[in-house]
Amino acid sequence: MGFTYLQGKRWAEVTRDERFFCQRLYQLVNADSVEAFAVYVSRQLQLDLPLDGEWEIGFEVCFYRDLWQLRGKNDVLYSPKRTFDLCLFGESVIVIIEAKAAGAFDENQNETFKRDIDEVRRLTGLERVELVGLCSSQYILDQSAEETFGTSVVTWKQLARRYADDEILHRADTVFEHREAFSSYSRNADTTIIGKDLVEAHQNGTRLWVGRGGGVDGSRFRDDVRTGRWRTFAYSVNITASSPPSRNYFSLEEFVRAVGG
Repeated sequence: MGFTYLQGKRWAEVTRDERFFCQRLYQLVNADSVEAFAVYVSRQLQLDLPLDGEWEIGFEVCFYRDLWQLRGKNDVLYSPKRTFDLCLFGESVIVIIEAKAAGAFDENQNETFKRDIDEVRRLTGLERVELVGLCSSQYILDQSAEETFGTSVVTWKQLARRYADDEILHRADTVFEHREAFSSYSRNADTTIIGKDLVEAHQNGTRLWVGRGGGVDGSRFRDDVRTGRWRTFAYSVNITASSPPSRNYFSLEEFVRAVGG
């Protein structure tokens, strides 16, 4: 029936949090077959996973902390709170699934995801650790996300169809909004501004920090300049810090010099 304080809706019809949608997928996979889900992921994304043997799915997997506890706290703890949205555990492969619903993947997160692959390989000794992105079919991945996930991306819409047109998974696909209020920016960013507007802001005397993975000398920003993509790319921007908030940030003056503005 719904609740009056939610305008007659249920919470499942209101929430936009990907954790809610991930737990729904977790429930559906376990109710059906984890092994069948592994087969689906392998075939859908052409991963050619080794499918024999036992499979398990995990939700909100605090991998580093719990493995550290299991091993008697004898090693350096890589990251005590780092959590994977979903994980497929097989005997010879782990598939890490990182999800977005209302928002988008940001550059800092993407760099973290890449480091996770190397770290999980190191800790487990597995040669195969795969990374999969889960997001709305309405979301067009930017360069950073494409470099991170490649073709290993599945949508909520695809999964909804797999699980009998599940209403909640369909809703997960529809809540995406590419707006400031719902986008997932880096923790150091106040907003995003496209490059040509940054040049105009500099001409008007604005002072701020511009963010791009790798900084002003990083390959991504150099490629932006080389291709002219900088004009329309939406850069993370920090307008409050007195110094660069991370190694990925550089001054607006440096940005303008680099693009020849």
